[in-house]
Amino acid sequence: MKVSLKPLFLPQPPLLIILTILSSSNMIKNLTIITLKQPQITDFAKARNLLMTKAKTDWLLFIDTDEILTPALKKDINQVLKNKNYNYQLKRQDWFLNKKLNFGETSTVRLTRLIQKGTGQWQGRVHEVFQSNLPVKTLKHPLIHQRHLTINQFIDKLNHYSSLRAAEVKNFSLFQLLFYPPAKFIQNYLFRLGFLDGLPGLAMAFMMSLHSLMVRVKLYELQKAS
Repeated sequence: MKVSLKPLFLPQPPLLIILTILSSSNMIKNLTIITLKQPQITDFAKARNLLMTKAKTDWLLFIDTDEILTPALKKDINQVLKNKNYNYQLKRQDWFLNKKLNFGETSTVRLTRLIQKGTGQWQGRVHEVFQSNLPVKTLKHPLIHQRHLTINQFIDKLNHYSSLRAAEVKNFSLFQLLFYPPAKFIQNYLFRLGFLDGLPGLAMAFMMSLHSLMVRVKLYELQKAS
């Protein structure tokens, strides 16, 4: 399989790239894989929608730089590309601190990523989702989400994402500030059995709670400054 790497447009420096698979008969056909490469994107939905309009194939697959497309998932994709009645969501197998997370919030993630051009739009500046005009089915095998991040790097990402999310939220709520972050931790660590993932499960539950807290504190800052 050959991979062609081509910038769609060239700001300085290049911000977004597109990877187009040029496939043989036993590989994925008629599919463009799109990956965002800018570390400080301020509107993820806008960036994805822009790249979607530039693609030349009927089918598009959006994957991130820390996600891995396995041979089993490639086979799943090959089997469904002839059916244009659906878009498809992918299960995601999450890894954190060199451990697969079987529990907690990330274990239930389903992402609509295999889509047909012109069948919907991405929405949301951060944690964006694809609003599909077609019914959505789920593929059998997961996308591997392998984070190669130190805790410092992960906190840096949370800082960036929470700033984008705070800009989306309209009204500050003291109730949410006080109760959402601890509720998020309890939900992920206890009710969703994150404690069964050991220290990585504890760290992930804490990080998700921290993100919730940061969003609301930053929203308070924004409203006080306006």
